[in-house]
Amino acid sequence: MSADEETPEAAEPVPCTVCRGTGTLISNLGGSPSEVPCAWCEGTGTFLADHDAQAERRAAAEAAGETPRQPTAPEAETD
Repeated sequence: MSADEETPEAAEPVPCTVCRGTGTLISNLGGSPSEVPCAWCEGTGTFLADHDAQAERRAAAEAAGETPRQPTAPEAETD
């Protein structure tokens, strides 16, 4: 690399769009609202490229012998 070439600077972190960069979400599971870490950014508040937020849940379900629900396509309406 020559001295007159610029070195690329590290890109600034992109805020997580799910939690809006806070690292936390409000969950209503259990009947009352509570603050929980964001599964999409793992509580960092920063977008994690190629991160699977549901991987931990699927692994726990498989370990318990359960079959995780798969998303289904909406059914077409008939008149």
